[in-house]
Amino acid sequence: MKKYGVAILILMLAALAGLASAQTRTITAEVPFDYVVNGKTMLAGECTVKAEVNGQTILWIASDNGRVAVLPNATESNQPSDMTKMVFHKYGDRYFLASIEREGQNRGYELPASKLEAELRAQNMAEKDIVLLASAE
Repeated sequence: MKKYGVAILILMLAALAGLASAQTRTITAEVPFDYVVNGKTMLAGECTVKAEVNGQTILWIASDNGRVAVLPNATESNQPSDMTKMVFHKYGDRYFLASIEREGQNRGYELPASKLEAELRAQNMAEKDIVLLASAE
């Protein structure tokens, strides 16, 4: 009986340690155009990005018409970002969320290009970066 109590205690401590290491960060921005994330078109309006970090980072990106999960690539720079921002790639009248940076942080997130964005690049369409300021919690 004592063995089971010790085993349960060890499992509970391991679960609590996992919860303690999980972190959630939120970034919010008002996006004035529809945009694509991970193949899904998100509507213009408030965009909320929640980064869950628990060994691997998952970004949950939400707008009025739903939310989508993305596995981003981590980026790192020598100097911390001077502002919290979301960067979009623009091709003609199409926008794609490309990266996210937090003020004061050296690390950021780069989102993988969707199939549609890759097709537009292959057609040599002119790309323009659009930077929107965001707020971080």
